[in-house]
Amino acid sequence: MQKKAQGLLALLSVLADHEMVLNKRYFFTLLYESEHLENFLDDHGARHNLHWLYFAELVASARNFALAGFHLSHILDRYTDYLGGENDPLRRDFTHKVHTTLDYFAAVLSRFHDEMVAASGTEEINLATALPHGADWRLAVSPQLPYTLTGDALDGEAERMIGICQSYRRVMKRYREKNLNRTLKTKAMVQLVPTVLSETVTASFEADLHTIQSEYDTFIRGGAFEKSHPDAPMLRGLTAIPMHLFEALRWLIHFYERHENEIRKSEVKAKISELVNDEELYDVIVGFGLKYIARYLAEGVKLAERILTSFVAPVQITLPTPKPQGFHARPGTYVSLIVQEHGTDLAMLVNGERFDCRSVLEILEAGGLLADLNANEVVFEGDRRALDDLKILADHNYCEDADIPQELNYLRILRNL
Repeated sequence: MQKKAQGLLALLSVLADHEMVLNKRYFFTLLYESEHLENFLDDHGARHNLHWLYFAELVASARNFALAGFHLSHILDRYTDYLGGENDPLRRDFTHKVHTTLDYFAAVLSRFHDEMVAASGTEEINLATALPHGADWRLAVSPQLPYTLTGDALDGEAERMIGICQSYRRVMKRYREKNLNRTLKTKAMVQLVPTVLSETVTASFEADLHTIQSEYDTFIRGGAFEKSHPDAPMLRGLTAIPMHLFEALRWLIHFYERHENEIRKSEVKAKISELVNDEELYDVIVGFGLKYIARYLAEGVKLAERILTSFVAPVQITLPTPKPQGFHARPGTYVSLIVQEHGTDLAMLVNGERFDCRSVLEILEAGGLLADLNANEVVFEGDRRALDDLKILADHNYCEDADIPQELNYLRILRNL
């Protein structure tokens, strides 16, 4: 034990230096050492022994925070490759919050270190905490090599890109359905995990985004489409950032589910809960993680819909206006929800003007103009799929005096989000 614990405790001991710069290399090494020690403890049944249970749980807890820190550090290292934008306000805000979060991780891990030393001391084992000679965690990440892929054309790139965009929009749709993009009503960890958010939920979102990223890297990256569409690599970046954020949250939630929640009360859990304040952990998960996941997913959806629209050959259709009141709030909302479902541009053409049907306000403005013209019909222009659904809506008088038809059942869900 004295030999196996040297690496982890040495790494944790340097956190006492407040000038310490935490980076991906540090968290990666911390992860390696914590897994190495955790496996050793499990091999010897430490979790089944009252003398070593607390120490083993502290090591596992350190591993959870090392994993979360690794993913956050990875985003910082790769941000320019993902999205560029050195002066982007979102990047500045996000970077500042990541550093604040990593400082919080350092404080928690430092407490784990002190408790490990104290817990192991009860067994009269001398655990040195000196770093190996020459260890330096302040090394910066080297600049990336220049991007020199040739951009050869690949078969089916357009179809693949459409599928990627549609998959991305489905991720955001599911995120909204769970109301994770809004301020949560629950204000305590015990109400949040696992009822609202669990390790399984975060792992599912991470897996979906990883699938999108993998498909992009296999079929789009380095191809002709990417070279000619600058939005494509941006969408890849807006997939990677929330994916790594979900992964970071997954391990923080795993820590809480395994080591802190009240499902299985024990003296060990009570001691660990004293080291990690629930309110601070809640703020990291909700005030940082879910908040920025929602912001980056929203940016990604805008980009995905712009790419989808670029593939659309717009067509026009003439449809009746709602009876008897025209385009007021309710029919206007249903029209905008159809646009939201399909993710492509749709416009109302009135007296030579175009009104964006994504916006209920613009639909209402167009409705007022139609009323002034005493018009009973209006021309819509956009994607055929959206227009087909719009025709079904119009055939049911925009649901002014009828239930939402089965073919448009998604309107019920979107209306209630």
